[in-house]
Amino acid sequence: MKNNEASLFVFIASVIIGILISLNINFNRTYNRFFLSTKEYQDAYNDRTKLRNEVSNLQDEYEELSSKLLKYEYGDKNYYSVIGELKDELYKNKMITGQLDVEGEGIKLTLNDGSNDFYDSYDESILDRIVHNYDIFYVINDLRNAGAEAISINGQRVIDRTEVYCDGPLLRVNGVKIAAPFYINAIGKKEVLKNYMLSDEGYLNYLKIRQIYVYLEEADNIKIQAYTNVIDKQYIAEVKGN
Repeated sequence: MKNNEASLFVFIASVIIGILISLNINFNRTYNRFFLSTKEYQDAYNDRTKLRNEVSNLQDEYEELSSKLLKYEYGDKNYYSVIGELKDELYKNKMITGQLDVEGEGIKLTLNDGSNDFYDSYDESILDRIVHNYDIFYVINDLRNAGAEAISINGQRVIDRTEVYCDGPLLRVNGVKIAAPFYINAIGKKEVLKNYMLSDEGYLNYLKIRQIYVYLEEADNIKIQAYTNVIDKQYIAEVKGN
């Protein structure tokens, strides 16, 4: 009888232990489903931040467009206000595209050939001491990378369609022939422009190595004239629909 009682006790204890083990396993599985790993949490956090930024940007754009739409819908009531905003936008666009005279702080550059003895004694090194059209290209690119908002070469405004061709001893800019020295004016943050242009990695440093005459000065007020040629379009047209 005692043996049977002991066996029954062991059996009951085994059943209880098995149930507890099973419950613990299920609990751990359930517990783990509610918690993310470190990588999963970071990925989820990044996705949430990205979505919030996109929603915020869309909300700002929506509010701006809604404000403009309301002004148009009120018609005559805000007619002069709408016209004024349109004129301001047109004015800013014309400044950016070079169709208006502009002024502001910036830097003035002077580039000149390093030798005038071209006809007395010619050798290949003389070509290195001459300012070529591609030199002007690189200098303009550096100015744009430095944040220049308006650029001119010997009074000619530089825009997206400005060409700089070699025309014998001269350069042709916007169809106008110019001779050395070349005066390049740039409007922008003068300290930033100066530091960028005079850096060791800048193209001006390479011109100096070639013995090109390079002079740079800061200016509190530079005036740059508008692009005077006619800007015409013959082939481009607005894309209508998708």
